[in-house]
Amino acid sequence: MTNLPSGTVTFLFTDIEGSTKLAQEHPDEMPALLARHNQILHQAIEVHNGYVFQVVGDSFSAAFHSASDALNAALEAQRFLQNELWDPAPIKVRMGIHTGAAKLRSASKEAHYEGYTTLALTQRIMSAGHGGQVLISNATQQLIRDDLPDGLTLHDMGERRLKDLIRPERLYQLVIPHLPADFPPLKTLDVYSHNLPTQLTSFIGRDHEISEITKLITEHRVLTLTGSGGTGKTRLSLQVAAELLEKFDHGIWFVELAPLADPDLIPQTILSAIGINEQAGKTPIEILKEYLREKKSMIVLDNCEHLIEASAKVMNTLLNAAPNLKVMASSREALGVKGELSYPVPSLSLPDPKHLPVLEQLSRYEAVRLFIDRALLVAPHFVVDKDNAPFIAQICYRLDGIPLAIELAAARIKMMSVEQISARLDDRFRLLTGGARTALPRQQTLRALIDWSYDILTENERLLLCQLSVFAGGWTLEAVEEVCAGDSIESYAVLDLLTQLVNKSLVIVMEHSQSGETRYRMLETIRQYAREKLREAGQEALIRNHHLDFFLAFVEEIDQTLRGAEQESGLGLLDRELDNLRAALAWSAECNNVEAELCLASALSRYWRVRSYFSEGRGWLEDALAKSETASASARAKALMGAGSLANYQADYARARLLLEESLALHRELNDKQGTALCLNLLSHGKMMTGDFAGAQASLEESFAIFRDLDDTRGMGYSLYFLGSMLLGSGDMAAARPVLEESLTRLKEAGDTWWVGNTLIQLGWGINRQGEHARALQLFDEALEISAQFGDTRGTARALMYIAEAKFSQGEYEAARAKYIEGLKFFHEIGDKWWGTVCIEGLAYIAAHQNNARHVARLLGAAEHMHELLGAPILAVYRESNEWSADRARAQLDAQDFSEAWNEGRTLTYDQAIQIAMSGE
Repeated sequence: MTNLPSGTVTFLFTDIEGSTKLAQEHPDEMPALLARHNQILHQAIEVHNGYVFQVVGDSFSAAFHSASDALNAALEAQRFLQNELWDPAPIKVRMGIHTGAAKLRSASKEAHYEGYTTLALTQRIMSAGHGGQVLISNATQQLIRDDLPDGLTLHDMGERRLKDLIRPERLYQLVIPHLPADFPPLKTLDVYSHNLPTQLTSFIGRDHEISEITKLITEHRVLTLTGSGGTGKTRLSLQVAAELLEKFDHGIWFVELAPLADPDLIPQTILSAIGINEQAGKTPIEILKEYLREKKSMIVLDNCEHLIEASAKVMNTLLNAAPNLKVMASSREALGVKGELSYPVPSLSLPDPKHLPVLEQLSRYEAVRLFIDRALLVAPHFVVDKDNAPFIAQICYRLDGIPLAIELAAARIKMMSVEQISARLDDRFRLLTGGARTALPRQQTLRALIDWSYDILTENERLLLCQLSVFAGGWTLEAVEEVCAGDSIESYAVLDLLTQLVNKSLVIVMEHSQSGETRYRMLETIRQYAREKLREAGQEALIRNHHLDFFLAFVEEIDQTLRGAEQESGLGLLDRELDNLRAALAWSAECNNVEAELCLASALSRYWRVRSYFSEGRGWLEDALAKSETASASARAKALMGAGSLANYQADYARARLLLEESLALHRELNDKQGTALCLNLLSHGKMMTGDFAGAQASLEESFAIFRDLDDTRGMGYSLYFLGSMLLGSGDMAAARPVLEESLTRLKEAGDTWWVGNTLIQLGWGINRQGEHARALQLFDEALEISAQFGDTRGTARALMYIAEAKFSQGEYEAARAKYIEGLKFFHEIGDKWWGTVCIEGLAYIAAHQNNARHVARLLGAAEHMHELLGAPILAVYRESNEWSADRARAQLDAQDFSEAWNEGRTLTYDQAIQIAMSGE
């Protein structure tokens, strides 16, 4: 064993796919099968100069001096395994090959390698494959690609996220002639439903905990990882979640509660994490109950301690509603939910400083491995030797193996020697304990470490750290320069100070994958510590006011882009800053800055509308309006208009009209012509939906005239859109078409792509009604592309509904029915009951043509009841088809049967009506 490779090593890891099942099904034959498997692998590895350094069950770990030897060993082994006459069941082996840095620490009978990242990545690569498949890392591929044996090829599988949650790894499959080449999708994170965040550092150790928690989560519905801040609960929960992805058919969803201050936002935050839209008339918790009820999924609820009671209540409600739901939480205390198992997260494994192992075995301890790994990140040439090893052990021991504490200490390697760090820690602990030898609570120990980390910062580093605590969910450099620069910190110094905080592991660098924008955040434990320091210094109000001012200006600037060519990027910016926006709104409410709350909430009204956060947006706006007696008329006018527009989208037409009429009056008093015209447009929508077409037309004619006087192209486009829609609703297709065509021209000129999509839908609807079905379908396809671009579910649903009408007009009843059902599903998802009812009426029209009379009567009865509940009568454009459907059903049923079916429909709930409509029965 003296010639074992070291330095740069190629590893081959293998295991048998489904070995546990094989052993259960063929217990008598399995020993012989396993023996032959072992013989084949040993022979193939040894013939090609490899060294089997570990065998665990049916898993082999082998090391090679060259990548070519590892490749040939895998090739030969797979050929022998494939050609073997296995009886009674075939043995299929998956294999992974990777080349990286690894030092041989022991050349005894059981060799030990130090190179956790390389070994872990090889294991992950192997685990991603299937029996008979050989996967190769990009590093190995670069070494062998020009010297492949005849007939062999490498199939590029693309960049894949492996279960360690760090950066993606490009993988290749070895394609061997005459052996299987087609396999199921790789078992990487890409193929599962989840939102687990990518990590920037490797996960160290915790093998025992992962195995234990993975087993426990199968036995318990709620598992809470408990412990003080910094023990690694979050990182452990993420790693366990990655291991469990294939067990949950409907996904695992990571929900970060740390940025939240309002417990009522927990359900909305879970909705956002899963990607579920809000639905009109339903609370977020009701939507979650319905969505999760039949699904096999898991929620990973992180940082619950500051919202413990609300978290417990929400989880208890969801668990009772969804029998297949699992919850894994992390908190400083148990949630207190029935059936919950509390799992205290232990410290990382530690060496005993009084009985240190030999240098080669020191890195077997998780705490030491973590220290070394994080030290190498800031000092790539750091080396562990016999002189500094005892001090590393001392540091890990004194810090109780707490991951965050160890990371903070390791970050000092760039500035201090290990001996200096150890000495400073000794002084600090002695001071805190007062010489006593009794054990300290973990939180106190962690606070001691953060105190020490804080104390060695420069004055301006401390100041910036405290000020950064006002940010929620991360920040950009620009935001820090605006919020934190002041008397003591010049704006030009912010970047250097922020860099120092990053270097000392007090601030984490993130990169947004879509925009490439660099963002920063703090671990929540450090953020809370820094916030306390900010309060002690009496600066919290000042910096939070700066934070509020910055994000108010930020939102008001972005609000303008939401109506032009940059609207898509503007929405993305608001998405990324949502936690900060909520924090700013909360502070404006807390300090009773009503003017700011009104302005910020108003500027977000279009964002809330596009993203379907109707209830949250109305909540902020109505809260501010309720105490706005002393606010400026301008701020009140905008807030009233924002609240009214959101109420319209929730079909709360009565409330919308009150809000918009008050807003209109204020805009007129202020002589704000643009605001007046916008209010008139919004009022016209509510009037039309409640049957007041004359009032709607009067409002639109006035709004158009105002926009024309202002030479506002976009505004005229909006007015024409609403006017065209009103004409369509009244059934005057000929008059509607030129109006909508002019609206489309003006909106394109203004660059308002989102509204262009809406207008294409309306124009296509009118053209289809005039018999130009092919042209209408072209417009609907264009609209669908725009809706997909913006993630506009409502726009997609409306286009599908009108496509259904076009298909029906061409006599394609089944195609029409399929499109109606597809659109209805989307309307149901977003809670748009008015347009959902229109889809139900469309399905009734099809059923009437197919002579399904009783079904028609039930659907039209249900639709009539929904119109009454919404206070929105049937539009004239649909009245004729509804009456024809009713008359045809009435002619095919006797009076009593028709009446019974109609009244039965009126008793249905909206959900029941949808179910019946889609079933066709």
